Amino acid sequence: MKMDLLNYRNVKKCHYFEPIYKRPTKYITYKYNDVDVIASYDGYDSKRKSIKINRESRKLNLSHIYHIITAYLYFKENGKEVRGVEVNLDNKIQYFSERWIMRKIPLFKKEVELFKINKQKIPGNYCKFCNIKNECHNELLKNGDISIVPGISKSYLNLLKDLNINPFNAVNKIEQVPPQFRKPLYNLKALLNNEVIIINKFDIPKNYIVYDVETYRDIDFLHGILMNNKYKPFLNLHNTDDALETFLKFIDSRKEIIVHYDVYDIKRLQMITKNISHLYKYLYKIEDRSYDLYEKIQKNIALPVTSYSLKDISKYFGYNWRTDLNGYAIFIEYKNYLRGNKDSLEKILMYNEDDCRATSTVLENLRELMK
Repeated sequence: MKMDLLNYRNVKKCHYFEPIYKRPTKYITYKYNDVDVIASYDGYDSKRKSIKINRESRKLNLSHIYHIITAYLYFKENGKEVRGVEVNLDNKIQYFSERWIMRKIPLFKKEVELFKINKQKIPGNYCKFCNIKNECHNELLKNGDISIVPGISKSYLNLLKDLNINPFNAVNKIEQVPPQFRKPLYNLKALLNNEVIIINKFDIPKNYIVYDVETYRDIDFLHGILMNNKYKPFLNLHNTDDALETFLKFIDSRKEIIVHYDVYDIKRLQMITKNISHLYKYLYKIEDRSYDLYEKIQKNIALPVTSYSLKDISKYFGYNWRTDLNGYAIFIEYKNYLRGNKDSLEKILMYNEDDCRATSTVLENLRELMK
């Protein structure tokens, strides 16, 4: 049994969770009461006899405490002298002495014992970050668990029950079901039959550019554009109005439809320009040319996927992602870049380009399907 502390919020909910993203750090495994506890550390100060741990958080939480204890026990078992652990939380260093750690070990022991109890496969939002999601979801579907189908929740199933509708029977006569209940059933049918179902046809732009933004807290540090199959990044690492205006002027100079996946990208532009009068003027033209591909798919298409994330849909259409990054990983990698690791920025640029190219791949495949 593995107790992965780097992904403990997810692992605690489902012990089978295997993260896709592996953060850049030094991994360790320490066996404690028959459980393999996976943790990490970022350095060891031989002079101060202290372990160093970096975390992207504003405050200490329980998983950090378990990390501190695990790293301490691991180093002690391997013959290293340890007087304490330094934890860097959002550039604020906190020091935890050996005495403090020893007092917390009973808390850790209790957590490990509780962890051993629950061994079920429990689907949730965290599944999209799991390496065995497809295998696991296929198994659940074969066993009749349709909670992994987009749109099918407990409340939705209760509503169908009140209407005396069996979802497995209803997929063959969806048009007889009230309109507000149909889309999740189309999603279920698409999964059961492994097919794309076009519920309603919609217009797909011929001339377009793809747009995707990367954000670190309140800093939109990268605006990526795909135009004529060429990727163009606009970096704004220092969060300046001039750099943002360069990007907005470029967008303003184009006439194509601006395709993005989900409304988040345009909302970010709305937020960062609303208090800057000389930049806000660009927003009107951008909003008028905005095309949310996610919204189009959610309303009109059913796909044989268990998540309508861009990554899952584009993979279905054959797009190969070059990194293991996700939205949370961007946060970690950008913080790593700020610490001086230039490779992290290269990974982020590659991920952003993949976001743009994946969006284009989905759009073009849908165009072919609707001919």
